[in-house]
Amino acid sequence: MRNLLGKYLCYLEKERGVSLHTVRAYTADLESFITWMESTFHDSGIDRATTLSPSELRTFWAQRHAQSLCQASLRRARSAVRGLFRFGIRRGFLHNNPLDAIDTPRAHRPLPRLAAENEVGALLMAPAPDLTGRRDKAIIEVLYGSGLRVAELASLRISNIDLEKGMGRVTGKGAKERLVPITPAACTAIRTYLELRQAEIPDPAIPDHLFLNKFGSPLSTRGVARLLDKYVRQTGMLRKINPHALRHSFATVLLDGGADLRAVQEMLGHASLSTTQIYTHVSREKLKRVYRKAHPRA
Repeated sequence: MRNLLGKYLCYLEKERGVSLHTVRAYTADLESFITWMESTFHDSGIDRATTLSPSELRTFWAQRHAQSLCQASLRRARSAVRGLFRFGIRRGFLHNNPLDAIDTPRAHRPLPRLAAENEVGALLMAPAPDLTGRRDKAIIEVLYGSGLRVAELASLRISNIDLEKGMGRVTGKGAKERLVPITPAACTAIRTYLELRQAEIPDPAIPDHLFLNKFGSPLSTRGVARLLDKYVRQTGMLRKINPHALRHSFATVLLDGGADLRAVQEMLGHASLSTTQIYTHVSREKLKRVYRKAHPRA
């Protein structure tokens, strides 16, 4: 099974083009599965794997649940194991998938947490007028105005953005490129930051990288999350707002304003329209609140 695991991970990375984060998560899930087979049956061979019964597999999931894994992590682990078996069948290593006998529970998808317009306004007012502050303001403008994932923002390059046209080319999940709009406010913030950066960091390690840390190296995704946390605390907000909340807000604002769902899907870089449709639920909840408040018979 470990030999099959190596081939499967190579397939995910090289052929499917999934993100490094997903490969790491699947690796941990599948290593846990194989280790469980070794400790429980003293056999992690392919023949033993194909004869696993539903009750034995449920024992593994119960063990993972006892390790305090959240429901999302358990669903990901099921997907990883199921994918490994399906890959093995397609490549001729396995002859059946024991997980086909087990129903996968439907995922409960919670409504995304949003940042209100006044909260975004407070965050944009918080940065100081120095180099770090100018960078941070540009980051918040881009996250809220373009709906980027934090990894997409951290990997932005100057050569991939056109401030005159207000457009940027980003690389998303699966190494897929897409064009995103950049608001006039974000373009202004980026120009201001770059002018100050040129004066204070004339020779950065990677000159084409857009957002740099204080050492002149590319800013990490963790660094983006930390700076946002800093301004949330600084403005005295009572709830946490992470970079993904700004992405959620971007999508919801567009749909509330009448944007086409397909256009929002394209801007967010979602492979499936069903992923984008969760934001229509947020909009419907807002409509329901307005209706209940305004209609005398509601």
